[in-house]
Amino acid sequence: MGSKVLKLKLKLLYFILYSSAACFYPFLTMYFQQRGIPYYKIGFLFAANSLIGIVAQPIWGIISDKYLGKRKIILINMFSSTFLILFFLITESFIAILFLLIIFMIFQSPILSVMDAYCYDIIEDNTNLQYGKIRLMGSMGYAVAALILGILIRKTSIYITFIAYSIFMIFSICILKSIKFKNKKNGGTINFHDISKLFKDRKFVLIVLAAMFASISMGANGNYIGILIQKTGGDISKLGLVWFVIAMSELPLFFVGNKIMKKTGVLNLYIIAMLFFSIRFFLNSICSSYNNVILIQLMQSITFTLYLLTTIEYININSAPNMKTSAFTAFSALAGGLGGFLGNIGGGFILQFKDIFFLYKILSLCCIVSLIIAFILKNCEKDVKNLQNDF
Repeated sequence: MGSKVLKLKLKLLYFILYSSAACFYPFLTMYFQQRGIPYYKIGFLFAANSLIGIVAQPIWGIISDKYLGKRKIILINMFSSTFLILFFLITESFIAILFLLIIFMIFQSPILSVMDAYCYDIIEDNTNLQYGKIRLMGSMGYAVAALILGILIRKTSIYITFIAYSIFMIFSICILKSIKFKNKKNGGTINFHDISKLFKDRKFVLIVLAAMFASISMGANGNYIGILIQKTGGDISKLGLVWFVIAMSELPLFFVGNKIMKKTGVLNLYIIAMLFFSIRFFLNSICSSYNNVILIQLMQSITFTLYLLTTIEYININSAPNMKTSAFTAFSALAGGLGGFLGNIGGGFILQFKDIFFLYKILSLCCIVSLIIAFILKNCEKDVKNLQNDF
């Protein structure tokens, strides 16, 4: 496959794949509210969502590395989630929604992390490709889909999001099947002893811990920002606009992020991201107008974009060739999954007793903790370099 055609297909795949994600995550809180589910149970649902990711993603990662390969795993999960999401149209009770959400997330949760690992395999064999420039198409797809869906939901119903997800996912499957890239041969098979080595690696543990505290904030923000919009005078159509602003603001740094990272260093850029994350969430906590909330989301360009680029790059350069998918999925499960679990269940609990503005102050504090852990990790790397120089 020609390099230009491959680049075009990857960009189109990320655009449509993230468009499908925009059909599910941003409006899920609204769906739960329409089903009459109280805040603490909404928090429980999101926590279950994250918990499934913690369990499912590493398992899929091991299956990918040891048995089926990344492409087959992605296709299996795409096919399954395409049909499972349609059951949300007819599911009403809390227990039924919880059960469906668990089954759906078993297949949906690994798609993006395994896709990133697959993309990195392609990039390593095609050095003219850059992850940031491909991933920015995902942000663009997310932005456009969220904006249009916000308008469509207001004119129709929340159920249009689930139908749109299936349509986008079918297109994603077609594009992925047209990409004939074969996975690189791993440096050897893996076993559970190899997996345990990840958790004995101090650098891996610290980056997971730092990212977990960041994900507590990001997970809660992603799921409860709709409530912030409502409490500051907005409605569901404004939620679509919020996600449009959030996703579109990511584009510039995805385009130039790799160049900046080479000059500043991965961890330095991560520290900058956490500093601005803490400022962003604190500003959200003192907003009185949804217009100000929307403007603050422009900081996504510095915060989430730098977080994503730096963490993915750090895991990629610090994991063995035969462990990359396992490292990516373990990181995603523990940092995103466990962090999201704590943010979701904690956020729902806080909202039962405090207001949304208090919650955002807590989210700001979590980002400061992440920043401190990143400084500790940076010092650990300095210690390792000093020991190497001594020898």
